[in-house]
Amino acid sequence: MTTRSTNKLLTTPTLTRIAILAAIGAALSMLEFPIFPAAPFFKLDPSGVAVLLAGFAMGWPAGVITLLVKDLVGLLIHPSGGWVGQLADFIMLFAFITPAVLIYFHGKSRRSALIGMAIGTVAMVAGAIVANVFILFPTYGVPNAEGYIVPFIIPFNLIKGALLTLITFFIYKPLRPLLKGKL
Repeated sequence: MTTRSTNKLLTTPTLTRIAILAAIGAALSMLEFPIFPAAPFFKLDPSGVAVLLAGFAMGWPAGVITLLVKDLVGLLIHPSGGWVGQLADFIMLFAFITPAVLIYFHGKSRRSALIGMAIGTVAMVAGAIVANVFILFPTYGVPNAEGYIVPFIIPFNLIKGALLTLITFFIYKPLRPLLKGKL
């Protein structure tokens, strides 16, 4: 990151938008619900939308900072999940937003946003497999973590990626002036 882009990121208006989106993301994380009765600990929430909006409007560093702040606030909101759940969320959403935002910035079109979010969804699935098999399940003492990959981890993250993609796709353009501070 160059000094010029760092200076642009550290302006009061940009930091304010990041803080607001992180707070929105933290609030959205409370709207979690399980989608698989056999694995109720896989809970879907729309908090990644705020992170994607930050990344698309202000760039990848702003998206990552929004994600980090959202997950740090999440430690207070979701004490039962603890640091492990927030770390897993960070890994998965980081894997999702990185290709999504970088590909979007290469083309800055709805098409590049969709392609980026599709590739981001695949990256999130990979990140989820790693995070669940090597971090979450061992920490919580869940045996046979590999047995959860095909029936739960992959479909859950494909559904989550599709949900985040659809919501972001339809709300980003109308919100773009506000997110870029041009209202």
